[in-house]
Amino acid sequence: MHLLEVLNPVAQQRGMLATLPATPRPEDLSGKRVGLVWSGTHGGDVALNRVGEMLRERFDDLETRFYTSGNYPAPPQVLRQAAEECDVVVGATAD
Repeated sequence: MHLLEVLNPVAQQRGMLATLPATPRPEDLSGKRVGLVWSGTHGGDVALNRVGEMLRERFDDLETRFYTSGNYPAPPQVLRQAAEECDVVVGATAD
């Protein structure tokens, strides 16, 4: 008699290993500090800088801070720093 073992061919994504639910969005970003976290992938910095420009145009007294993680997923210390220093964090991993 032979034993057949069936395996799931779908791999777990790296970024899904330690996910947390998103926090609720603030009603207004005026007067807030927004952290922009870039993973280092091509084009992500361009997208985040544009997001920062658009947010500053739309909301009064909005400040942005740029964080480079150089890694995907972003290292916990980079995310922790951004979370501690900012009211809202936006991340980009785009190519």
